[in-house]
Amino acid sequence: METENKSKRQLQAEQTKDKLFHAAVELLTEKDFNDITIRDIVARAKVSIGTFYNHYSTKMEVFYEAYRIADHYFAETVAPLLTQGSALEQITAFFDYYAHYSSDLTDLRMTKLLYNPDNTLFSRDPHQGMVGVLIGIIQQGLDDGTLSGDDSAEVIAEYLMISVRGLVYNWCTRDGSYDLAAVMRKFVHRLLAYYRSAADGHTE
Repeated sequence: METENKSKRQLQAEQTKDKLFHAAVELLTEKDFNDITIRDIVARAKVSIGTFYNHYSTKMEVFYEAYRIADHYFAETVAPLLTQGSALEQITAFFDYYAHYSSDLTDLRMTKLLYNPDNTLFSRDPHQGMVGVLIGIIQQGLDDGTLSGDDSAEVIAEYLMISVRGLVYNWCTRDGSYDLAAVMRKFVHRLLAYYRSAADGHTE
């Protein structure tokens, strides 16, 4: 497990970040982002202003902790659940979890906040966390012939993530007016049709 490779100081830092993150998320359910102050966050988390600035420069950086938490969730919780079925079935299940995370665990208001053009974390190291899990499944599908084509697992994962994030953005602009999980399943099915091997036996 990844926690076994971390020092006590690193674990304490993550615990502090988690407290600040969960305090910020609670506040976001009560007021608009622009009305939340750093003093609000540290008061809710019961830490000092100095502790906040040991980890962050702005309040937006606290909300970006969602990506560290998501990567941990997918690597530690989701990945062990994606061991049954074909690569196509595992990819579909992966995006079921992604939709659930975006619409339920994170919620609409938080997702709207994170889906902004200044967010560089959409381009973080693809071999770590969430996208790393997806790349592993895709590579398995390429190796066993379930998936076909000239693209690498990394390229396919990038294509799928860009496309699916576009769907999540659309869901945000529609104010969460449709079932993200149901629409995403159909969306991913169509995206995978391009890479589905003829040997897989599925038809559109």
